[in-house]
Amino acid sequence: MAKPFENHCLILLINTVSVSVKEGDSVTLNTDFKTNQQDTIIWYFNRTRIAQINGDLSFICTDVQCKDGDERFRDRLKLDHQTGSLTIMNTRNTDSGEYELVLMSNSDSPKIFNVTVSAVPDPGLSSGAVAGIVVVLVFAAAVTAGVICYRKRQAGQKGITFIHMT
Repeated sequence: MAKPFENHCLILLINTVSVSVKEGDSVTLNTDFKTNQQDTIIWYFNRTRIAQINGDLSFICTDVQCKDGDERFRDRLKLDHQTGSLTIMNTRNTDSGEYELVLMSNSDSPKIFNVTVSAVPDPGLSSGAVAGIVVVLVFAAAVTAGVICYRKRQAGQKGITFIHMT
């Protein structure tokens, strides 16, 4: 006879959010709650602790201030002291990955943010640069035509004739 719960498995629901951002922009990963003095919020990037805040503000760290930090985010992380939300400034392609939010005083499951940082395409020449190049080329063509006309006129006054060979 089967024992109760013997053939059951535990299902842990994890709140997952996908976030896309362009390289160089900032992105805020929102906790969607306000902290209190009992809350401890920890942020992980690909399983490495990158930020932590205690509700009473007795301990706050970001990146290298946290013992696990590796300077990847040097001076680019901002931790909101009221909500625990994490802002990543001047994002880089290497910032793509899994960010995990753990609220220690809450029995809720961790919240996962899958962040994708996409490269900004090189726009090439701006319309102003193209217009400037066109103006220079038109001016060069006009100067060249003027020089040719001037030389033909000078040659005609001296009695020199040009022979076109075909």
